[in-house]
Amino acid sequence: LVLQALYGLSDDEAEYVINDRLSFMRFVGLGLHEKAPDAKTIWLFREHLARTGAVERLFERFDRYLRRNGYLAMGGQIVDASIIEAPKQRLNREEKEAIRQGQVPQEWEDKPHKLRQKDTDARWTLKRGRAKVDESGKTRQGLIIPAYGYKACPRLDRGTISMLTAGTS
Repeated sequence: LVLQALYGLSDDEAEYVINDRLSFMRFVGLGLHEKAPDAKTIWLFREHLARTGAVERLFERFDRYLRRNGYLAMGGQIVDASIIEAPKQRLNREEKEAIRQGQVPQEWEDKPHKLRQKDTDARWTLKRGRAKVDESGKTRQGLIIPAYGYKACPRLDRGTISMLTAGTS
């Protein structure tokens, strides 16, 4: 249940990763020769704990253990939504419509050299610039800049940052 909460795992995913990862097996106290409980068993166990009110006590106890060992568990996540720019495409209406429908325009199929030069996966989006402070000290809204490319959105859970930095202070 703790692994499910930390990693956002379903019952089926929990069964799989506990059998797949040595670190998860060690965390739940299983040896190499032992199998993880199946998804139905995990579900029944969680339901039983919820009915008896033990889930809250379990996580309170786990939080105390983490604090005693210098860790601070926090929820949430940090998202870096960087944009990787791609060369802008010069398309006519028919080409744009075909790409929106997931098709390759007929003209491109007839000219493979043209198809190699086109990036059909990149998309237009709006990129927000930083807000500026004018001479009077008033904050102005940041610029909104159109950008063509790919969104690169690495995510990092704040709890992971806390665990990484708690022992380094």
